[in-house]
Amino acid sequence: MIKIGLLRLNHFKLNHCSIDLLSIMETYINYFLTLHTNTQKGVKAPHKAIMLLSVIDLVEYGVITSNQIEFSERLEQQFQHNWSRYVGQSDVFQPRVGTPFWHLNNEPFWRLVPYEGGDEAVAMHLQGNPCAPGTTRKLIRYAEIEKELFELLQDETNRAKLRTTLIKNYL
Repeated sequence: MIKIGLLRLNHFKLNHCSIDLLSIMETYINYFLTLHTNTQKGVKAPHKAIMLLSVIDLVEYGVITSNQIEFSERLEQQFQHNWSRYVGQSDVFQPRVGTPFWHLNNEPFWRLVPYEGGDEAVAMHLQGNPCAPGTTRKLIRYAEIEKELFELLQDETNRAKLRTTLIKNYL
């Protein structure tokens, strides 16, 4: 009788966890659906979607192993690869990898972490063109995504859902 009670309790906890994970996934799908994007000539800028797809890819490949996203050559390469795959040649937008890395900071799940004492320098550069790759490497240690999002990205099904959300809505 106690075992049955424990099994029921464990089943309840499992279902409760599943509901929580579903709710968390819905939150990130909503965040991905409502990215703050530039629009030119009636077209949403694809930069943030391409950057997020690149992060998802690099998590899948085991290159990104924590919720800290470094502005690395590998990230730049993946961004360029995904740009070619999903956007190709564009008369409206250019494949500038630094742009989404910086501007994703306006989203609730992405936070730029400057080098120690770099907050003032970052604030100063935000008034100009901080998006150049050299400036990003000089000022930013990494971008940090929420731990819940990183945990979701460990699962193939979740990655597929988030990829589909980005592709259908921005590319």
